[in-house]
Amino acid sequence: MDPALTDLWAGRFVAQLAGPSAELIATGSGVILRDVATGSQAWTEPAGGGWTVHQHGPLQLWDQVEDALMTWQRHGAPGLTEFGMTVTFESQAVWLGHPHGPSCPLPA
Repeated sequence: MDPALTDLWAGRFVAQLAGPSAELIATGSGVILRDVATGSQAWTEPAGGGWTVHQHGPLQLWDQVEDALMTWQRHGAPGLTEFGMTVTFESQAVWLGHPHGPSCPLPA
């Protein structure tokens, strides 16, 4: 998956949902993800016509981001106005489209 998707506002939002304690840094030729809670890291670099991904640490950060971006794209890659949030005493989650659509639980 092209890491340039994280250059879009909604793409960056989706990436942040997938790694809530991760920092995303654009390098000009790819991205670097660093999870401040676990020390996990992931970075992308161009390789031929695609991308090579390197991941270290207990979390597979790029896998998490890629899964979230793929879900977002399958639903038409909508803008930020299509996201909502449900908060209860026990949990909180951001959802896409409607409360029963694809969602991402957040730390409470």
